Amino acid sequence: MSDAQDAGHAGDAAQAEPAMSVNPADAGQKLDGIIAQTRADLQGHDGVDPRNVLDQRLTDAGLSLSDDEMAAALARIEE
Repeated sequence: MSDAQDAGHAGDAAQAEPAMSVNPADAGQKLDGIIAQTRADLQGHDGVDPRNVLDQRLTDAGLSLSDDEMAAALARIEE
């Protein structure tokens, strides 16, 4: 078999979608990632309101939290 034929068969198993689409994160995993990234980004930025930053990132990710969940998430950011 020639290399050209092998290349044609190798493409049969090629990934057709981005990896994130194949293994989507659940809401808890997304929230954990957003909290970790927000905590890292806010270090050294004392004048920034973490609630506003977190709220925007949650909106961008299509997530919403109850007031209690938001308070818990903010507490995790401030750890």
